[in-house]
Amino acid sequence: MRRWIIGCVVVVTMVLVLSALAGAQKKVSILWMEYDGLTPDYALNLEKAFEEANPGVDLEIISTPWNLGHDRLISLLAGKEPPDLAVIGTRWLLELLDMDVVEPIEKWVSKDLLNNIDPALMEGKVKGVLYGLPVAAGTRLMYYRSDIIDKAPETFEEMLTIAQKINKPEEKFYAVGMAGKKYVELTEHAYYLFGNGGYYFEMLPDGSYGKCRVNDEAGVGALTFMNDLVNKYKVTQPGVTAYTRDEVQDLFVAGNLGIFLSGGFTAALLEQRGVTFKWDVAPMPHFEGKPQSTLIVTDSIVLFKTSDAKEEAGKFLDFFYSDPWRIQFDKMVGFPPVTKSLANDPFFQKPVYKVMIEQIPNAKGWPLIPEWPECNDIIWDNIVATFLGEKDPKTAMDDAAREIDALRGM
Repeated sequence: MRRWIIGCVVVVTMVLVLSALAGAQKKVSILWMEYDGLTPDYALNLEKAFEEANPGVDLEIISTPWNLGHDRLISLLAGKEPPDLAVIGTRWLLELLDMDVVEPIEKWVSKDLLNNIDPALMEGKVKGVLYGLPVAAGTRLMYYRSDIIDKAPETFEEMLTIAQKINKPEEKFYAVGMAGKKYVELTEHAYYLFGNGGYYFEMLPDGSYGKCRVNDEAGVGALTFMNDLVNKYKVTQPGVTAYTRDEVQDLFVAGNLGIFLSGGFTAALLEQRGVTFKWDVAPMPHFEGKPQSTLIVTDSIVLFKTSDAKEEAGKFLDFFYSDPWRIQFDKMVGFPPVTKSLANDPFFQKPVYKVMIEQIPNAKGWPLIPEWPECNDIIWDNIVATFLGEKDPKTAMDDAAREIDALRGM
C-alpha cells in the first residue's frame, strides 16, 4: 500500500513539474507573409529548429498571403491581439508608429546581427531609431522570353513594337502581362510611372510630401500607355481586371507571356519549376527621353510594444538571420541578401541579382506616409475604371489626385 502511495506521489509530482515547465514556456508569435517561391516547409522547419535550440520557447508562425497581410495585422491590433513580431511592407511602418504600437527593435537583438546587416537597407530606421530589420530588399526588373525576343527592349516604346510582333492571342500567347485587379501594391503602375519620370507626390524642399501628382503629364502618360496596351493594341492577356500579380506571374511561368515585369522572386519560381523555355532578365524599360528608373521594395520585421516575450523574440531574430537560415530564405524568395556575410556567396552572382543591384542608384521606393494604403486603393480603383472604359486616363488620375489630397487634408 505504502509503495502504491509513493508511486502515486511520484507520478503526480512529475505531472506537476511537467505542467509547470509547460506553463513556463514563453510563446512567440510572428505574422509571417507568404513570399512567392518560399515553401511552407521552410516555415515549419524554422519553427522546429528554433524550438529545439530554445526549449523554453514556443514559436508560432502565422502564415498570411501578402495581399491580406496589412488588413489582417490592423485587425489583430484593433482586436488587441497583436502578434509579437510581424513581417510588414516597410511603407506600413509610419502607420504603425502613428498608432504607437511598435517597439525599437535594436534593443532586443545582438550587436553581431546589427553589424551584419547592410546599413543602406535599414529603411526601418525613423529619426535615428531602428524599428524594423530588413527581411527582403530589391528592385523590380523585366523578364522576357529570350527564345522569342532577340534583344531586350530598353524603352517602353521598343517593348510595344516587339509586343505587336510576338502577340499570338489565337494560340493563347500574349506579349505583355498586365495585372489589373486591385492588389495590396501598385507595382504595375509604378513601373510605368517611374519610367516616365513621375512620382506619386510633389517633394517639398524640406523632404516632406506635398500634393498628389499622379495627374501630371508623367502620370497621365503612364496610365494612357498601360491602357493602350490593354484596350488599343490588345497585346496583354484578355480580361486584365481579373488578374492579380501572382496570377499574371503564373501565365509567364506557364509559358503564355513574352514579357513580364516583376521582382527577383519570379526567377526563383522559374528555377524551382524547371521551365523548359529560355528566359532572361534586363533592367526595367523607361520611356524615350526619360531616365531609367524602377521600383525598389523593402520589407521589414517589427516587434510590438505589447509583447511579453521581447527577449525571446530577439533570440528568434538572431536565429533567423544566421547564415544557414537566411541563405535558404534568400534563395527561395529571389532577393539579394540583406546580410553582409552572404553578399559574396556564389549563388548571388547570377544575372538576375546583378541587374537588381545595378538599378538601385536610380530606383524609387513607395511614399512613406501613414495614409499610403488608402492612397494605393484610390489609385487602383481609378486604374480599374480606366481599363473597364468607365473613365479616360486624365479623368481617372484627376479624380485620384483630388481624393488623395482631400484624404490628406490638402
